[in-house]
Amino acid sequence: MGKALLGRLFTAVTAVPDCCSEAGTLAVSRPDIADAMRRRKRHSLERAMLGEEATVVATNCPSCLSGLGRNRDLGIVPQHLAVLLARHLGGEEWRSEFASLAARGERVTF
Repeated sequence: MGKALLGRLFTAVTAVPDCCSEAGTLAVSRPDIADAMRRRKRHSLERAMLGEEATVVATNCPSCLSGLGRNRDLGIVPQHLAVLLARHLGGEEWRSEFASLAARGERVTF
């Protein structure tokens, strides 16, 4: 779904397989497995980049933003899918517009 949507907005979109191993307690309970998964994801990122200087990697997972950020030395720029879409559709001022809309919204607390 993400690749198809991004492919409609951007010219070059490549799916990069493998998990970054950042979510949950895997790194605590099985650091050996988590590290192997992290290295496999890094290798997949290296293959997908093909020498580009900076590559935006889109995800909808907050934990992946952190995990993908561990590869910034490769030129990785992790971005949440919602931020990419907001910037593309709303322009560089999307944050100001969003803040204005949110300020007018109703707060619900429990």
